[in-house]
Amino acid sequence: MQTRVTVPLEEFPEDGLSLTGEADGALFDIDNTGAKSVSPLGYELEARLYDTELLVTGSVYATFSLRCDRCLQEFDYEVAIDDLALSYDTKGKFEIDLTQDLREEVLLELPGYPKCEFSGLKCKINDIIGDFRLDKDPQSGVESPAPSGQSVWDALDQFPRK
Repeated sequence: MQTRVTVPLEEFPEDGLSLTGEADGALFDIDNTGAKSVSPLGYELEARLYDTELLVTGSVYATFSLRCDRCLQEFDYEVAIDDLALSYDTKGKFEIDLTQDLREEVLLELPGYPKCEFSGLKCKINDIIGDFRLDKDPQSGVESPAPSGQSVWDALDQFPRK
């Protein structure tokens, strides 16, 4: 499997160039950060040359194994970018290496605070503590106690006061 995604500029076709394939998932180099690459980087790109500018458009996708920051359960998360657009200056170059830019675009789509719900799983912590998602629908006039009947804020009252 290839490790780089490049566009050759010598004898570039006038009607553009289609690039489709996969690059080794090791290019993400993030396996020690709580996220692991579990698939190669897939791409379907169109490259067009306009005078001295190369415009690359298309889609890229990859799958990662993430760990939920709340319950520590691992889950698969797919990154798919369908509206990718990159531009390069081609003056004095024989090929353009897209690898690092594609890597960066995909990694920027990974969540900073991964949660099970992102992949459609139910978070185990909700069964233990209760559902405290910030994005849930509020119920006006109703207190939302923890399953024990206590408020989630009662634990703060246990800290010593100065």
